[in-house]
Amino acid sequence: MNEKPKLLIIGAGVAGLSAGIYAQMNGFDTTIYEMHSIPGGLCTAWQRRGYTFDGAIRYLTEVHPEVKGYQLWEELGILNHTEMHFYDEFVCIEGRDGRKLHIYTNIDRLEEHLLELAPQDAALIHDFIEGIRDFTQLDLPVDITAADAREFAQMGRGMLPVLLPTIRWRNVTLDEFADRFTDPLLREGMHHFFQFSPKDFPMMLCLSTLGMMHDHEAGYPIGGSLPIAKSLESRYLDLGGEVIYRSRVSDIIVEDDHGTGLELESGEIVRGDMIISAADGRMTIFDFLDGKYTNEKINRIYQGGMTPSKSILQISLGVAMDFSNHPPMINFPLAEPVWLGNIRHDRLTLKHYCFDPNMAPEGKSVLTIWCEADFDYWRWLRGDLSRYRDHKDEVAEVVINILDQRYPGFRDALEVVDVATPMTYERYTGNWRGAFAGWALTTRKMSMMMGIGMDKTLPGLSGFYMIGQWVEPGGNVALSCASGRDVIRDICREREREFVTKSDA
Repeated sequence: MNEKPKLLIIGAGVAGLSAGIYAQMNGFDTTIYEMHSIPGGLCTAWQRRGYTFDGAIRYLTEVHPEVKGYQLWEELGILNHTEMHFYDEFVCIEGRDGRKLHIYTNIDRLEEHLLELAPQDAALIHDFIEGIRDFTQLDLPVDITAADAREFAQMGRGMLPVLLPTIRWRNVTLDEFADRFTDPLLREGMHHFFQFSPKDFPMMLCLSTLGMMHDHEAGYPIGGSLPIAKSLESRYLDLGGEVIYRSRVSDIIVEDDHGTGLELESGEIVRGDMIISAADGRMTIFDFLDGKYTNEKINRIYQGGMTPSKSILQISLGVAMDFSNHPPMINFPLAEPVWLGNIRHDRLTLKHYCFDPNMAPEGKSVLTIWCEADFDYWRWLRGDLSRYRDHKDEVAEVVINILDQRYPGFRDALEVVDVATPMTYERYTGNWRGAFAGWALTTRKMSMMMGIGMDKTLPGLSGFYMIGQWVEPGGNVALSCASGRDVIRDICREREREFVTKSDA
């Protein structure tokens, strides 16, 4: 065995980069193999004629220096000089009756607004507000999954301040709670609190998210997703790590049920003492490893036991208009339903980034619309590139017409149009069916987040680990980074080595 064990990492997304950073700090020799030409995976953005279109971060959690989870960002060293924007309003949801539901991040302001809209629902509104206040006390440790009984007990003690609210809310879904309102705007609006939320989306996540936003524990990093990814890459490289881009992995080499190397698409074989996959879970288990290391639990999860996040269509627009006076995210009804791809939509959600001066030239705006999409349909379209591109143009034209009617002069001010389909996401990130966030957030997934999570190892296979959004229920940037930390902690414990979280580099 080498004095500095060789660790091979598949994927330079935030989980892979985080694992690389902690591995380098703990004396491992690491190389990351990334299929794309830039770091970040799904935490990414792209530029078009002076506009930057972000494909990931709307807010980052654990960003207040006084919460326990901030330790992660300190160890990774990536938020020290990052300005944070804290939303006054999370989303504005417009009703068909012309009224607007503003989900303010200040709890007092939100309560006052809701009572003005629907005094007849006062008792339910007070329950909602009380739930948000309760979850402002939630302060989870940086170790997201307990490695032993001691850590599990420590995590339990940290949950004590919110034990009763957790018991009360953990099995309540957003849809169930929304249906309790008698006011039609609140009933419909609460259903649209989170975009793409499944039927059994946990109400507890709505409450805890608003609690974090109220306390400025969740905010948007100015510059968006790509600077976060590049900061992680820079930190990793400064610690002596290596990233090899445009290097797609085609197989994981296993000898005597131990991961010993990678085969690249080019045919090159690279050898190592251990392998970490931060790539797509299905691809890792069933393609790279040919489904040889599974059990009933894993098969059940990947055969429908858990719901993957939606495939999405992102329409990004650069416009010479200032949207800074509008809510940062607006969910609005359409006068007539429209077809985007082969899915019928009667509402759209429009986001702007005017709070970030890096995204558009002064006085101009970046706007994005995310819509649910059918991966199979877009894959079929891409069988004929001309047909595929024409359909992307048709989708953009539908959206532009809607926005031109809503905001007079919009079409004349439009400067850049960009459409990313599920095929775009799959092509650049390898995520199954272009899923944008791993497993969908459900009450079952919430229970896993509160327990030991999903296994980072596979049955019968040593020297191999999985991390990232297909392993850590929750799947956001913070959890994916914490996943990289946890796996190196686990490897150090297996090797009876001290786990180090600081470096002089």
